[in-house]
Amino acid sequence: MKIVRILIIFMACLVLIPLSLLLMVLLFNRRIPLVMARTMWGPWVLWASGIQTKVTGYDNVESDQSYIYVSNHMSFLDIPVLFKVLPVNIHFVAKKEVMYMPFIGWFMWATGMIFIDRKNREKAIVSLERAGRLIKNGKNVLVFPEGTRSTDGQVGNLKKGAFKLAASGDIGIVPIAISGTDRILPAKSSRITPGDVRVTIGNPVFTKGQEDITFFMEEVRQSMVALKEKGDALLLKEK
Repeated sequence: MKIVRILIIFMACLVLIPLSLLLMVLLFNRRIPLVMARTMWGPWVLWASGIQTKVTGYDNVESDQSYIYVSNHMSFLDIPVLFKVLPVNIHFVAKKEVMYMPFIGWFMWATGMIFIDRKNREKAIVSLERAGRLIKNGKNVLVFPEGTRSTDGQVGNLKKGAFKLAASGDIGIVPIAISGTDRILPAKSSRITPGDVRVTIGNPVFTKGQEDITFFMEEVRQSMVALKEKGDALLLKEK
């Protein structure tokens, strides 16, 4: 069964990603792959993985506003989960190494996702400035501010990039916590164990003119921790 699930996920990437990029080229519309990722690729991957998603906090997502969404990160499955559950098109900010991954990297590059070179500060700043332009043009950006996948399920320390971007443009940050993906497909593992996933979306947080983003970062992190605890509790209650 494990091999079957992996094959179905591979086929989802093999078929849907090239198809979405082909349609993008033929119709001159970059939104098409993003819509297909939300409505087809994400749901297909989650179905193949045996995942049922439940969401709390949909009312905190305003489709007519542009935000920086920040989420904890525990598994490869976090990406299709967020594509599926968020009712807006999102542009991910990812480390540059993702760009070289087959299918996923090609998709992200072609659709204008943002890649960060964490070893080159000047290039990282340029990438964040590009993310800022996307937001000014009405796009939504999603960042995993921990910088890497958590191996213990806890929300780790956050990196400053997304918060500097928010402060520079007075952009709201919407905190998100995912619960359950680490048990279904842990980091550095290829073993899929079907299960439920909870996504908890918090209220937007603003810098409120603060020059020092340290307090702002901690406020968002504490919100993510509280949302994660709420999601974990709901998952445990539903077992």
